[in-house]
Amino acid sequence: MLIFFIFAVSTPLLAQNFPIHYTDDLGREITIEKEVERIISLAPGITEVIYALGLEDKLVAVSSACDYPEEALSKEDIGRIDEPNLEKIVALEPDLVIAASVTKVESLNRLTELGIKNIGFKPASINDTIDMIEDIAYLTSAGRTGNEITSEMQAEFQRLKDLVDQKLKNNDRKKVFYEIWSDPLYTAGKGTFIDSLIQAAGGYNIAREAEGSWPTYNLESLIAADPEVYISSAHSTPDGLTLAELRQRDIFREISAFKNDRLYLVDQDLVNRPSPRIIEGYKEFIKAIFPELKEEIN
Repeated sequence: MLIFFIFAVSTPLLAQNFPIHYTDDLGREITIEKEVERIISLAPGITEVIYALGLEDKLVAVSSACDYPEEALSKEDIGRIDEPNLEKIVALEPDLVIAASVTKVESLNRLTELGIKNIGFKPASINDTIDMIEDIAYLTSAGRTGNEITSEMQAEFQRLKDLVDQKLKNNDRKKVFYEIWSDPLYTAGKGTFIDSLIQAAGGYNIAREAEGSWPTYNLESLIAADPEVYISSAHSTPDGLTLAELRQRDIFREISAFKNDRLYLVDQDLVNRPSPRIIEGYKEFIKAIFPELKEEIN
C-alpha cells in the first residue's frame, strides 16, 4: 500500500513562527518546535526542491533515486525510495524526513513510532507542485526563497497556459498517448501527474478512458484509440529508446501519430518529477502537441 499526504492548508507566509502545527493525510498532527537543521529527502523531486531553496547544507541524506543535481550523489544514501533503510535514517537523527507517494506506509509509520517527524506529498498537477514547494519552504524556514521560486514558476506557467488556451480556440485537442514502458506497453491514466500535464498542454490523454492509473495497452486498443501524438522517453526501454528506433516500429504503422511522424521523446525526469523543473517538462509537452509554438515557448 502506498501513502499519500496533503497539507491541510497552504502556508505562503514569509514570517516564521514556532511551533508549527499541521496535519497530514493520515490525520496525524505533527509539530515542528524549532528551525529544521537536518533534512532527509526520500524522493528525487523533493531533493531538487531542497537544492533550489538553498538548503543543501541541511540535507544530510537522500534515497538512491535522487540523482539531480549532481551534488546530491555525494550525500549519504539511505537506500530505496519505497523501502528506505530505517536504521540508517534514525542514526542520522534528522529533524524532518520528506517523502513522496512511492514510500510505503509501513516505513513512514515506523519512523513516526521511532520519533522521526516525516511528511510526504503527492502533487497531481503543476499548481500542486508550486504549492508543495511553498509548503516545504515554509516548514524549513526558507519562505522568502520559496516565494521567489514559486512566483516565477506561477508567472511562467500562466504565460504558457495562455499560449495553449489561444491555440485551443481554433483547434481541437490532439489525442495523445504517453509511453511509460514499451514491452509490455504501459501508460499513465486518468488522475496521474502525466495526465494533468497532457491536459494542461492542450492534449487529450487517450488513456483517460482506460481502467486504472497505470494501464497496459495492447496493439488493438492502441490502433482503435488512434493517437495523433505519441510521446515516449529514453527510459521506456532497457537499453534506452531513441527517436529513430521509435520511428521504426512497423507494428504501429496504422496509427496516425506514426503515419504523420508526430513522434516525440521527452526527458522523463522533467515530466515525472514534481520540482521547479516541471515548467521545463510542461514546455516539452506543449512543443510535442503544438510544435508551431516552439519559438514562443523558448
